[in-house]
Amino acid sequence: MEPKTILQKENEIIIARLEATSPDLFFSVGGDGKSFSKDELIEEINNNTEIGKNFVESQFEFLRALKDGSLMRQLTAQ
Repeated sequence: MEPKTILQKENEIIIARLEATSPDLFFSVGGDGKSFSKDELIEEINNNTEIGKNFVESQFEFLRALKDGSLMRQLTAQ
């Protein structure tokens, strides 16, 4: 399977979401335990790094799950 190409518009949407967050928040991306500030993540996205790509894709997976209701179904599953 070919890796998904992230569009510039997708990056812009996620950057706008990041810019709306508190500067005191840090985000963990990947399994190595490293945390990123919102400014560091914006830089990763703008530089098209693997960290930036992974963050954008994970954010869109979250938004899709929120939109289609699967997130709520998972949260309320007994």
